[in-house]
Amino acid sequence: MINREEVEYNINDFVSKNLDNFSFREHQKETIVDIILNILNHEHKNYIVEAPTGSGKSLINIISACVLRNYYKVTSYILVSDLYLWEQYENFLKEHKQLNIASLKGQTGNYCCAINGEDIRHGDCKLAGLSWASLFNKATIERYGYDCAYTCEYVNARRKASKADICIMTYQLFLFMMNNPQFNSDGKGGFMFPPHDVLFCDECHNIPGIVQMEYAPTIVENDFEKLCIIFDRYFNKKFNLFEDKQTDILLESFPYKTSSEMKDDMIKFWNTWTNPESRKDEDYECMKKYVNIIMKLGEFSKDIELEISTKKLNKENITKEDMKIYKISSWYANYWCHWEDFLDAIKNTSTDYLLKDITVANDDNHISVSFKCTKEDYLVYRYLLSKANYKVFCSATIGGKDAYDENMGFRYDVDENRSEELNKSKSVKVPSTFDFSKSPIHFLNKFKMNFKDKEISFYHLKNVIYSICNTKFKDQKGMIQTGSYYFAKKLYDDAPFEIKQRMLVYNGSKEKNTMIQVHQMSSNTILVGPTLNTGIDLPGDECRFIIILKVPYPSMADKLVKEKIRLFPLWYNSSTSNEIIQGIGRGVRYDGDWCVTYILDACFWSLYLSTKEQYPEELQKRINII
Repeated sequence: MINREEVEYNINDFVSKNLDNFSFREHQKETIVDIILNILNHEHKNYIVEAPTGSGKSLINIISACVLRNYYKVTSYILVSDLYLWEQYENFLKEHKQLNIASLKGQTGNYCCAINGEDIRHGDCKLAGLSWASLFNKATIERYGYDCAYTCEYVNARRKASKADICIMTYQLFLFMMNNPQFNSDGKGGFMFPPHDVLFCDECHNIPGIVQMEYAPTIVENDFEKLCIIFDRYFNKKFNLFEDKQTDILLESFPYKTSSEMKDDMIKFWNTWTNPESRKDEDYECMKKYVNIIMKLGEFSKDIELEISTKKLNKENITKEDMKIYKISSWYANYWCHWEDFLDAIKNTSTDYLLKDITVANDDNHISVSFKCTKEDYLVYRYLLSKANYKVFCSATIGGKDAYDENMGFRYDVDENRSEELNKSKSVKVPSTFDFSKSPIHFLNKFKMNFKDKEISFYHLKNVIYSICNTKFKDQKGMIQTGSYYFAKKLYDDAPFEIKQRMLVYNGSKEKNTMIQVHQMSSNTILVGPTLNTGIDLPGDECRFIIILKVPYPSMADKLVKEKIRLFPLWYNSSTSNEIIQGIGRGVRYDGDWCVTYILDACFWSLYLSTKEQYPEELQKRINII
């Protein structure tokens, strides 16, 4: 058994050698000690830390991972929910290079080839068929004349990340890298990143949603055209690189003689999938046949890439047609993975959990069909929890613990050699040390923004909002969390001129990011819209008031929401309260900071009473009913 004194000594030793002028915040060191002891003494596989804003969650993860590596040879991944949080970690690492922690920024689309200006996965070296592993090798890159690999940002970051004992990346990148082998043009491949002992999961309340999105394949009719292009390219043997006999063997094993035959079958699948009345078993049978076809196309795709790389290495001209087919082949490499993983998930759960969503775009009647596996707990276990022996989950709030455990799939992540108690997740709460005396939460228990009453309630509440903005916070910045774009627009359209000119309204995530930047540079603007409750850091004067117009219940019109309520009954109220707590936390970002919050939807009270244990004690004391 490793004792507390030893771990605490090693933490102090690490900090003194690596973090100049660093002092622990209250409760921070104790939390790190507890995390390390849990792992070294082989206790709970899933350890949850609820730590409020200002408690230093990022440093808890970094110091824990470094001490485990430096003193106990334990390896880790630190996973983050988005690039905004990744950049916060990256900025810290740039200032502390001696920590020797690697980081990789999302997928290859975040990097650009210096030679041809393409996304790095379509870079000049990839067209030449060089694997990532070969680009790490000095002799190989010099033999093929790719000295640029020495200075390539992505190659260097990936090389370091693949060999590092501690690496920071997004959940999305981790899920892809750890669940899909990266095949090279020579037909060989494997998992580029080795499994590590521990996963540190930051903003862990986002995990089920992220995993759901990663394993929810979407199809449009244009996908068939791309697959047919792969077939035709191989069938026509544009480069005539292979002997006819080898090509014929592959073609003879394929169930279709022409791409039109293949497309005819795909259209049959499409007609089934776009039929709202089709049964789940019908959709699943079409899916199995479809996945069988696209998997067989993999041999064609690999040979096409080999043909193009041979042409590139022979210094022949790469035409626009070559580039087009290479990009389609690259698209295919990700495409089949999503379908195969999803089919496997349904196969290992049941078609009862297969959910289909048909979407028709308003502007051009464009149809897309997405499939989801509503058994999210299994998805999280299969593709995330099973990738390491120990997981540390960090968030300002996870919601209700029972609801979180239920949705995260901890029930699957058990070891027969452990006791029943140790197979359960362990949850600890770090108390807040902030002074919230200037940050009351005023709750107006009068007008309900439910489906039945929302239009009438909005008529009254908009004037309350205008009054707050114009009298109490006329010269200060804040935000209004509207719950929907519809109410954001109505609030803006009906606003008096002096308030309207302060409002920053957006439509979509890209516009939101732009408006946040505008807000940060302004003097008295007000951010107005939905999805303002997570992932936004507005310290000090950037947010002195928050107005929550509508309790952010997940939409009951969403089929996935209905299924999750059926499967995980505690999830609905728990996740909604979690969103409110996260939303309130946007305004108080450090000790001494302050922000006044107004909750105007009377629906909040019944929600609060049903999930009161989720709300930190300090937050409960701040609520003032008016």
